[in-house]
This record gives sequence, structure tokens and C-alpha cells, in this order.
Amino acid sequence: MKLWKKVFVVTVSVVLLSCLVVLNFGSQAAAADQKVYKFRMQVLFGPSQLVQYQPFVDYVDKASGGRIKIDLYAGGQLVPTDQMLSACAEGTIDLAGGAGGYWSNLIPLANVEAGMPFALRTLTDVNTFFYQKGFLELCRKAYAEHGIYYLGPQMVDFAFIQAKKPVKTLDDLKKLKFRAVPNTSKLLGKSGISAVYIPAEEVYMAISTGTLDGVIYGGAMSNSTMSYQEVAPYYMVPPINIANQNLIMGMKQWNSLPKDLQAVLDLATQYENLYIQTLNWDLEFLSRVKMIKENNLKIVQMDDSLINTLTDSAKEFWAEVGKKDAYSKQGIDMLMNYIKEVGYIK
Repeated sequence: MKLWKKVFVVTVSVVLLSCLVVLNFGSQAAAADQKVYKFRMQVLFGPSQLVQYQPFVDYVDKASGGRIKIDLYAGGQLVPTDQMLSACAEGTIDLAGGAGGYWSNLIPLANVEAGMPFALRTLTDVNTFFYQKGFLELCRKAYAEHGIYYLGPQMVDFAFIQAKKPVKTLDDLKKLKFRAVPNTSKLLGKSGISAVYIPAEEVYMAISTGTLDGVIYGGAMSNSTMSYQEVAPYYMVPPINIANQNLIMGMKQWNSLPKDLQAVLDLATQYENLYIQTLNWDLEFLSRVKMIKENNLKIVQMDDSLINTLTDSAKEFWAEVGKKDAYSKQGIDMLMNYIKEVGYIK
């Protein structure tokens, strides 16, 4: 065979072989792209409230073209609620709908993430602080050190003062004794206000017998499920605290996903955040209207002087939280800058 023919044959063979390699690689890549990822997700709530997370599961399924399937579990079904963070990091579960307060001893920044009293005051505040002021990225850095990808916040509720008597001024507040979680009790104590912690299910009887005068628990929907309006018909606004939860994922599971599916989960988290915010905000006012009609609930606007006094006390609490670690300091600094910017403090 002439030399040019040999060269031609060899060249064609090499080209054909290269094409086969490329086609084979392409088919493998295409197959990899169609891999179905099956994840288990546990949330804080009981079985009856799992429906609140169904929009997240459905969005992920549809936006991924069925490439991500999530099985949803209620609190405690797979692991204890306070162990969901470590369970995600270890791969026992893959995703969790949790709350920073459950692991703030491990991640001190979670105290800021969960909500500082008299700091962020509206749904817009929460979204702006996380998505425009860089707090989301700070949370991701802190959580990453514990093998967790922080998907994003889930703003679920506010905490309002509800009492047997109306509260407008600091003097009004000092005359009453409240049930509150420890951090809130500590804050109120700085202004000379009496507050203790008892389980939520014991509050109704404590108020009805005169042991307590009021409660700081949640919003109208949460409070109405405990029937607090029957013994404490005054509902003070604005709220003193937000109740922020989160969606998290094990870092190994997150890194196993291609970029397009990571983007799906990020967007699904924002979608779920919007859904839960609007759902609970709607329920807040529907519940108020119902209690006003059925229980003669009265909405009371607290004086600005009272809010300013409690905010000044809160500053001391914020400063204490900022001393926990470098992330906490950065988070509190970011928070202070934001609430100054919007005019809550000077």
C-alpha cells in the first residue's frame, strides 16, 4: 500500500476512534445528568404540619425534572430534633427544616440567625438582612465549618406580648408578670420586668389562677391554638421578636450535586421562605379577626417610649451575643448597621 493511503487509513481510524470516545463520554455525561438523587428530609413540626414543607418538595421535584426526590419526615421520626444538624453532617438524613436555637451552643451565630429581640421587625427586614446585607453568606461560612450547607432562612412567626391588662408604657409592663423563653426573660429583667419560663401548655392555667398576668409565646395563630385569648384578651403590637428557622443540607450531599441542581435547591429555599412567610402572615390577621369576634380580643399599640426603652435594654443583650465568637461579632455588627440604616436605633 502506498504511503499516502496508509496515512489516510490511519488518520481516518484515529478520527473515528476519537469520535467514538467523544460519543461514549457524551453518553456517560448525559446519563450522569439524568441521575436521580433521593434525599431524606426531617423538619421541626409534627405530622399535621408537614404540609407547610410540601411546596419545597414539589418545587424541587418539578424544577429538577424529577432528578431530585425528597421524602419528608416529621420532627423526631428519624432523629431527635436537636440532633438534626449533626445528622445532616453525618449523612443520617440529608436535609432538615430546623432552627438555629437548637444548636446555638455549637454555632453561636445561630443566636443572631434565629432572631434578636427588638432588632428585625418586619418580613422585609428579614429578607433584606439575609439577601441584601450579606448575612446569608456569613451563615453559610459558619455552618460550613460543621459540615453543613446553609440553604437559607425560613421566617415563620413573630412573638407578641399578650396579657390580662393592656400594656402601653413601661410602668404598665412592670406591674405584670409574664411567661417568656429564657433569653427574652433576661432581656425584660434588664428593664425591671418580671418574666419566668414555664412550658407553654401550663400558661393558660397560670394566667387564669393569677400566677401569671401574660405570655410572650408567638403570634396570633400560635397563641390561639393554646386558647390564651380566653384568659389574656389584650394583644400588644408591634412584636418584640421574630421566629426565624432555616433549611440546611449536609455538605457532602450538597457537593454531590451538579451545579444546576444546586441552583434548584437554592431557589426552592427562597420559594419556600416566601410561602411560609405569606402563609403565616395571612394566618396572623385571620386569627386576630377571629379572636376579636369570638373573644373580644383588643389590639393595643405600645408607646414608642416603651419600645425605645426595651430596645436600649436589647442592645446590652446583643453585645453579649456578639462576644461568643468571631462570626457572632460580625453578625451583630451587620445587624447594628442595618437597624441603624432603617432607623430603629440611632
